[in-house]
Amino acid sequence: MARCFINYRGYYTLVGDRTRLIFAIVLSLIALSIAYGAEVSRQISAGDVRAVIEAGQPAEFDNYTIVGDLNLSKLEIAELVHFNHTLFQNSVNFNSTTFNGTAYFRYSDFNSIAYFRHSDFKGDADFIDSNFNSTADFRGSAFNGYADFGGSEFNRTAYFWESAFNSTADFRYSAFNGDTYFMGSAFNGTADFWESAFKGDAYFGESAFKGDAHFEGSGFNSTADFRGSAFNGYADFGLSRFKVSDFRATKFNKEAQFNDAQFSGTANFNNSQFTGDALFENTIFQSKLSLTKARYDKLFIRWYNIKGGLVYDDAAYMSLMKNFKDLGYFEDYDSCYFQYRREHRGQPWPAVNVWEAGIRKVIDYPLEWFYGYGTKPLNAFLFSMGIIISFAGFWRALGLGGPKDRTKEGLKPDEEWLEGDITDILGFSVTVFLSGTKFFIDPPAIPKIEGRSRSLIKKAFVLERLLGALFSILFFIAVSGTIVRST
Repeated sequence: MARCFINYRGYYTLVGDRTRLIFAIVLSLIALSIAYGAEVSRQISAGDVRAVIEAGQPAEFDNYTIVGDLNLSKLEIAELVHFNHTLFQNSVNFNSTTFNGTAYFRYSDFNSIAYFRHSDFKGDADFIDSNFNSTADFRGSAFNGYADFGGSEFNRTAYFWESAFNSTADFRYSAFNGDTYFMGSAFNGTADFWESAFKGDAYFGESAFKGDAHFEGSGFNSTADFRGSAFNGYADFGLSRFKVSDFRATKFNKEAQFNDAQFSGTANFNNSQFTGDALFENTIFQSKLSLTKARYDKLFIRWYNIKGGLVYDDAAYMSLMKNFKDLGYFEDYDSCYFQYRREHRGQPWPAVNVWEAGIRKVIDYPLEWFYGYGTKPLNAFLFSMGIIISFAGFWRALGLGGPKDRTKEGLKPDEEWLEGDITDILGFSVTVFLSGTKFFIDPPAIPKIEGRSRSLIKKAFVLERLLGALFSILFFIAVSGTIVRST
């Protein structure tokens, strides 16, 4: 009995091990079959997708690969739409499609053309982190709910022409690698393009932003076209980077913020209108800034940041100078006025006779050099010092204060004269120069030097006094207009 029991138990044990091994193999095969079947089931034809939706069944295609051209145009989809993590291998056509519920396209990939033209999203439209590898066409679409394209990537042309965003339009952190068209679109809620990248041309012309518009930190690597658009809410372009930008005839009906932005190409604000404050603090314009016929109350901008200069227009310069003076930016006013005078000289003067204009333009050069049109008192001071030193050298060369100087013979006994030291000669030149105005200093005696022309000495004496009068006046004008100015 014991042996049989042992044999029996040994046989039983052997049979149990084999059974468990076979069972494990079978389970593995079943798991592999299920996994393979699941993988196969994740591919679905475009026709089957359409059939499911037309039958009114829930459109739940998360994590699917849709093979073939998917055409859902003109359909009305009552149920929620789930295309999260979906790969559309071929073209997608949602033209004139109505989405009554929320449409989810999160993390989806569109490998071919995606048509959403004239679609109507009555609920939310969720395209977070989607990839459009070919053309994305949303022209004329209506987004009545939250339109979320945050983090999406448009690798070819993106069309949102004349679309309506009736709630928030969220394109934060999106990448537009081709041209982008939002022309004529209506953003009736918040428009959020925070830190988006526009590598191609970005067209927002004739668009209406009724809510706040956020473009903070965005990069426009080609043309940024906002011509004729209207910002009825807060417009924020702070920290953005522009190449060529076009804001012609754009209306900013509330505060417009461009603080710390960078404009590397031409910035055109012709005919633009700023109803609220226009903030351009620390904004750098590397190329030309154009403000022709622009209207604003307060433009917070600094002249030294307009490195490329202002596109010439008399009224634009006058308005900007008045703006600087009203804001108390007096140094900016001086620099702007100086540049205006320089550029004005190079323009035609149709209201002035040709000969008169020519003479006045010639005279304009020394006015620029000598005292910077009243904005650079240091210029007048340096020219004055140069004249004094030059005449000091001239007087010394004539023998002033030397052994042949006979000036002292004609002076009164109590009057002192020079001893020939260079500092004495410099002092004499300073006295002659400053006596030109007769405000502070009387002129010294005219030198009499043996062997030197009396006529030449008188002419030099009178010339230095005339120059002294001229540059003293220029210096005081520049000082009174800059350092001691009336506010």
